[in-house]
Amino acid sequence: MIFQPFNFKSSTELRQAADAYGILLPWQDSLESLARPVTLGQASIPNRILAQPIEGFDAEANGAPSERSVNRYCELACGRFGCLWMGSISVNLEGRSNPSQLWLHDDTVDDFAAMLREVRASVDEPVYLVAQLTHSGRYSTVNGKPAPVCAFENPLIPKENGRIITDEEIDLLIEDYLYSVHLAAQAGFDAVDIRACHGYLINELFAAYHRPGRYGGNFENRVRMLMSIVQKAIDADEIEVGVRLNMHDGLPWPYGWGMNAVTGEMDLAEPLRLVEMLYEVGVRLFNISNGIGATTPFMIRPYDTGGPLPTESQLAGINRMLQCARSVKKIAPESIVVASGFTWLREYSPNVAAGGIEANWFDVAGWGRQSIAWPSFASAVLNNTEVQRDGCCTTCCGCTNLIKKSGKQLRCVLRKRLEKSQ
Repeated sequence: MIFQPFNFKSSTELRQAADAYGILLPWQDSLESLARPVTLGQASIPNRILAQPIEGFDAEANGAPSERSVNRYCELACGRFGCLWMGSISVNLEGRSNPSQLWLHDDTVDDFAAMLREVRASVDEPVYLVAQLTHSGRYSTVNGKPAPVCAFENPLIPKENGRIITDEEIDLLIEDYLYSVHLAAQAGFDAVDIRACHGYLINELFAAYHRPGRYGGNFENRVRMLMSIVQKAIDADEIEVGVRLNMHDGLPWPYGWGMNAVTGEMDLAEPLRLVEMLYEVGVRLFNISNGIGATTPFMIRPYDTGGPLPTESQLAGINRMLQCARSVKKIAPESIVVASGFTWLREYSPNVAAGGIEANWFDVAGWGRQSIAWPSFASAVLNNTEVQRDGCCTTCCGCTNLIKKSGKQLRCVLRKRLEKSQ
């Protein structure tokens, strides 16, 4: 499949291109399914449109949400996104990727609670709020200087390997996660996400095939950290527990998760085995993703420009995302499964999302970059306003390059131009 910029003149052209590649692209002309509420635990998500987590690089020095952080989430809530997946929130000081990353601890929990109250007060209908808890692993910094903490040496990641975390340190880090879960409940979040995607520490452990000790080697050891956190958090019964989960890293074995050691092809046997384990202990919220930001960013977010040249077409990446979500839904039928990868589809993304929901491939559709470029996108869709291409995210990677390469606050670099068509 050939990588090429989005240039389809109609939905028919898009669907014909998918057909030519042998891709079954779900489609629904009616967008009614996106407006349906869905129940999760004791709460309700008012619609099926979710704002995916993108780090804002706008927290205070102590990790508390800044006024800009609060305004950013209020804008999304007012834009009628039914669920805000709020990330990335570090579980300790050493796990922050930058000095402006959110960090939930005793001295900031009241600030988080105040932010949630303000977000909820900004809208008349309920909004479901998820705290994405994370440790940045090999992307960690301390006092503004790189201080990578790694699961194992990985020569394919273009970062220094840094220090390999010990089993004893992982034991202590599990306690940091559990305390952050407690604080998230105290602050008033509806759910927590134990982040296990995009090459951060928990996700990296999944591929620690040759690591010795209790957190490496066999499958049970490699998923031990995630399972320990999730099981204990569910046992505490303070808050709904979810997982944003990588199904496939896009790196060859033994350096990536979800890869067959013999064929070199994607292999979901272990990821789906993990989903089954999580489902059995009570996880009912899965947000599915793929890829590692440092090496395979096009698997996380298909794009046209601004990143490394992808080795596949954008439609192939979207198909992988949708099929992975579909596979999870089959394993965990009573859970809420969130699918990703819609932004590249521009004005046709709501129809694909609605089609997937109607076909029971997944339950909720998540937009990341689109929510940055067009914070009221959900409102336009729910109001049946015709979505104009000129108002959509152009997938130029400008927003992610700001935070990843420049360390600047998250924003859409084309926002003023796009607003004219929104």
